[in-house]
Amino acid sequence: MNNEIIEIERADFPDKLKNIKNAPKKLYAKGNINLLYEKNFAIVGTRRITEYGENNCKFFAKELALRDIPIVSGMALGTDSIAHKTCLENEGKTIAVMGSGFCNIFPKANLSLYQNIIDNDGLVITEFENQEKPVKENFPKRNRIVTAISEGILVIEAGYRSGTSITVKNAKMQGKKVFALPGKLDSCVGIGVNKMIKNGAILTTNIEDILEYYPDFNQRKRRNINRKINLNIKPEYIQIYNSLLDKEKNLDELVMQFNMNLRELLKLLTNMEIDGIIEKDLGIYRIVEKDNI
Repeated sequence: MNNEIIEIERADFPDKLKNIKNAPKKLYAKGNINLLYEKNFAIVGTRRITEYGENNCKFFAKELALRDIPIVSGMALGTDSIAHKTCLENEGKTIAVMGSGFCNIFPKANLSLYQNIIDNDGLVITEFENQEKPVKENFPKRNRIVTAISEGILVIEAGYRSGTSITVKNAKMQGKKVFALPGKLDSCVGIGVNKMIKNGAILTTNIEDILEYYPDFNQRKRRNINRKINLNIKPEYIQIYNSLLDKEKNLDELVMQFNMNLRELLKLLTNMEIDGIIEKDLGIYRIVEKDNI
């Protein structure tokens, strides 16, 4: 792992970065620079993330990481940090794009995250000289790099007028697809994403909504992490447990697979959730990945 600052000249940029409007002349990097040339995906959103946003950010970051799709974000507090951390927790690769130089890591609360990214085969990049401070005007510049090195972006939550809207504008100018989580109607950070959806962002409620647009991503097999078979599972749970151990499924898939009425199936699924054996997220049932399972 390279802990030294690497200077990447424009001639060595991947085309997706070299050809954007106002392309940087140089990048400074620490970590695995090979990630810069891979197909990546960005997760962005508000610093003032809600519990709803956090849960969904973790879900999508985890699903991308488990398919070995590197996640790009801006290492800010809130959405960015959650996306990076969740990726690392699931043994994925992540790229952080900074709005300052390497002598001024920002925010300081993310110093450990910054080091964890580098230590775990990730990459941190910036176009700013070492001593450059994290001034306000740097962050829109950072955001155009986030979108440039990504195949598309997922917006978790955003206010009516926010830095995230600038990121979305950059993505559209660069011909990238924009995906957006439906925002809660009673949330100030739901307004922005709902407006984005009205303006053409792709309504996103599950990972398949993203994967279907990218054949390379869609063909990647989902990894399982630290999953151990529960040998003490109740007999009435075994069929469902074995089915979900093989592949996560929604209710319709389970109904089609098992010869039982809907009420009986829902009762078993609910009991398995209560017992901590399975979890349901955005309508998808999966085995809980804990050391004791």
